[in-house]
Amino acid sequence: MKTKVYLAGQANEYENNWKESFKKLREFDFHDWEFDSDQTSPDTFFPDDLNGIKNADYMVANPGLAPSEATWIEIGYFYSLNTKTPEDFCDKLIIIWREDRNPKWSIEFVRKTGFIVSFAEEAKKKLQELTATK
Repeated sequence: MKTKVYLAGQANEYENNWKESFKKLREFDFHDWEFDSDQTSPDTFFPDDLNGIKNADYMVANPGLAPSEATWIEIGYFYSLNTKTPEDFCDKLIIIWREDRNPKWSIEFVRKTGFIVSFAEEAKKKLQELTATK
């Protein structure tokens, strides 16, 4: 059975098709909210997205530079499902935090949740590294 990965964050059109290189990794089964969740309305995509997160073994999140409230809800839900106590580090969570993302002060808080990388390619390598021992 393939490892399931939820791709959270910005839509491809706003982040240079960042998810497409992940989907070429055949050893994973990706849930991409843009295509795998019914985007008709919040009544359909909210439960579809959360079910995709609940069923995922790993999450790669790319909040981009724009406000990303939905992404942070997704990250928080995944984090809560994959840790025992609030201060735990989630070794199944990879967040792409671009160096030009603001506010700068919040990165120290975010670092406590999971692995932080600067680019999608780094996230892809980290995902492969984490799952190589499975």
